[in-house]
Amino acid sequence: MKRFLLTLVALAGLATASAQLTPNKIVVPDIEGYKTLKGDFHIHTVFTDATVWPVTRVHEAIWEGLDVIAITEHIDTRHQKYVNSGVFVKEKCDRDYSYELAKKAAGKKLLVVHGGEISRGMPPGHWNCLFVKDNDDLCAETEKNDHDHVLAMEGGLKEARNQGAFIMWNHPNWCKQAPNETKMWKEHKKFLKDGYMDAIEIYNMACGYSPEAHEWCLEHNLAMLGNSDCHAPFFMEVDYLHGAHRPVTLVFATEKSLEGVREALDARRSAVFAEGNVYGREQELRPLLEACLKVNSVQFKAKEVVIEFENVSSIPVTLTKGAGSEDTWYARYVVIPPFTTYTYKARPLLDGDKQPAFDKAITEYSVNFVAENFYIGAGKPLSFSVKATR
Repeated sequence: MKRFLLTLVALAGLATASAQLTPNKIVVPDIEGYKTLKGDFHIHTVFTDATVWPVTRVHEAIWEGLDVIAITEHIDTRHQKYVNSGVFVKEKCDRDYSYELAKKAAGKKLLVVHGGEISRGMPPGHWNCLFVKDNDDLCAETEKNDHDHVLAMEGGLKEARNQGAFIMWNHPNWCKQAPNETKMWKEHKKFLKDGYMDAIEIYNMACGYSPEAHEWCLEHNLAMLGNSDCHAPFFMEVDYLHGAHRPVTLVFATEKSLEGVREALDARRSAVFAEGNVYGREQELRPLLEACLKVNSVQFKAKEVVIEFENVSSIPVTLTKGAGSEDTWYARYVVIPPFTTYTYKARPLLDGDKQPAFDKAITEYSVNFVAENFYIGAGKPLSFSVKATR
């Protein structure tokens, strides 16, 4: 009996520990003038080559704190194989049915974008079409030139544009289609010139971050998206018990609605949060960092500047010493975890055994930092300063 009770206590302790390790929902604060919406615009279900029912995809997203998802089934042969084999009844399960199931399950709790993925060899690769109206029509256009990857894709993208879709080039760094280098082929340049490229997926859960795609988005004014491309249940792909999250696209919208999401993407107001890093443009990442990392207080004392930071987000913030502060000593590397505070003390350089003081004539002093995990370009972290006055 005693051994049985001890076992129960041990199991209860394990359950409690697991509950404590399970992360909170993804929390990213709004920035001035916009709502920060968290989205995943590349998700598959059992209706093509995944193993999860559309309703489950909705439940997963709500559990993790997302605001918007897109159901982006492969619109081509996989669906038709299921119909031909009798798994799907064609009259009931067209290429938009999984979206309809997800939208109904989401209700008002989650925004669901109607999407589809055109999947071909490289070039041109895989492309997501978001805010489509009819994936069967999209597929019909690709099938007209099914013998040629490029012509098939061009027909599909043209139909997507006719439907008013938002078009994204998916995972240009996927090793299966880019085994040796990530490059923009002449076919992609033509699609870009013809107006068939609105965004690039710069982060994909299977491929990771693409610095090349980040730079292309900056160069050509394209939206940056980061998505899961998940096929399995998320608990099999994401280590939630140890604080991990799926990658998400951060959309800076004027309102939480499908119209708000679309307007923000068209205006290129997006960023990516993945594996503890944030990628985007400076005009979005600077206010985002300021919203995530609050400066609670700044004290300018005779011998030190004391700064209290508070991280109010799910994004860890990695700070290093910035240029221009060579005459001051303070921590050269600090990670401020989510929902924690950290006190920085910046002091003049030591002079022998005597602790020096700031010159009394100095009434204003800037302590410079680099947010090493906020990237405003490939290998280019965001710099910022905290000003102290007395």
